[in-house]
Amino acid sequence: MTGQTYLFEEEAGIGPGDIHPRLWAGSFNGRESSLHQLSPYVGKLKSGMVRVLLQVYSSRGDWVLDPFCGSGVVPFESLLLGRCALANDLNRYAYVLTMGKLTAPFRLSDALARANRVIEYVERTRDTAPADMVPEFVSSFFHPKTLREVIRAFEYVRKHRDYFTCACLLGILHHVRPGFLSYPASHLTPYLRKAKYPPSVYPEMYSYRELKPRLLAKVRRMYRRPGILHRWRRNDYRVFCKNAMELPVAKDSVDLILSSPPYFGALDYARDNRLRLWFLGVKDWRALDRRLTASVKVYIPQMSRCIAEMYRVLRMGRYCILILGDVERSGKRYKTAEMIRDLAAEVTEGGFEFETMIVDQIPDERRSRRKTRTTKVEKVLVLKKSR
Repeated sequence: MTGQTYLFEEEAGIGPGDIHPRLWAGSFNGRESSLHQLSPYVGKLKSGMVRVLLQVYSSRGDWVLDPFCGSGVVPFESLLLGRCALANDLNRYAYVLTMGKLTAPFRLSDALARANRVIEYVERTRDTAPADMVPEFVSSFFHPKTLREVIRAFEYVRKHRDYFTCACLLGILHHVRPGFLSYPASHLTPYLRKAKYPPSVYPEMYSYRELKPRLLAKVRRMYRRPGILHRWRRNDYRVFCKNAMELPVAKDSVDLILSSPPYFGALDYARDNRLRLWFLGVKDWRALDRRLTASVKVYIPQMSRCIAEMYRVLRMGRYCILILGDVERSGKRYKTAEMIRDLAAEVTEGGFEFETMIVDQIPDERRSRRKTRTTKVEKVLVLKKSR
């Protein structure tokens, strides 16, 4: 693999009592693997925090489980640190993005070869792409010629299960910048921005955007700082697209659970990614959102089952670390971490023993959505399976 790499200190000299938010303060965009920028994801875990927790609570060769893996930060960092990874998410976009990171080609030349195979297929078949069958909420984002190319590109990567190139396409699907494929739109969530960029004033932003140069440029950006220093084996990781209430993981087989469960419906994971999900074959994003975004009414029973599953698969004496946010909704503040701590003790009849809680304030610059009041505090809840 080409590009600048970065090293991790396996023996960081940090113990559980030394963990403090200052260890992951500031931006990690210039220090983490560029593969973490494969495609945007609302509520993404900070890689620096994940790295510290992995170094303190696990060892090389351990199996690390993230039952709500999102953009794949935990499994990817686990593999970089010589652990083995189990990852799961019910969201198809999260599954593809995680697989994209874990299956990224070792060399830039191999990644470009994959991209060029997609481009060859697009150039051969784009004129017959069924663009007239695309719903208006999708077609409104693209120039007709660009849309035909995007349709064929996703058709190819889905057929060939090329998760890395697929994730690259998802990463350039919509944005204001010229290096992306859509008309001017927000980056994280798909909303057109015609009011700010009227077609009559900015006609160039509504012209044809060719897929080929944009995809190749995206692939090259991903190898600026890849961070992969070795080839991990295919049996070093497994990724599932299942409900976390029923994990396909054997009993007493996991050395560490590290995850960030949903926050009381604070984020709409399917709605925020509805355009990407459509190209991944998920036509009814509302049905998926109902399964992903729990209301207060169903959150506790659902999390009870998830906690029971995590307890089942975790080995005795090992840790379950959950990163949770306090949520403010309708004038009420929900202390999610404290609720899950008490729920875990109840569900496991004291089998999950409370170890510690680390509180981290979330500055506005770390928010995907600026000035939101939903989540202000992030808490790292550490539980130990004691019996």
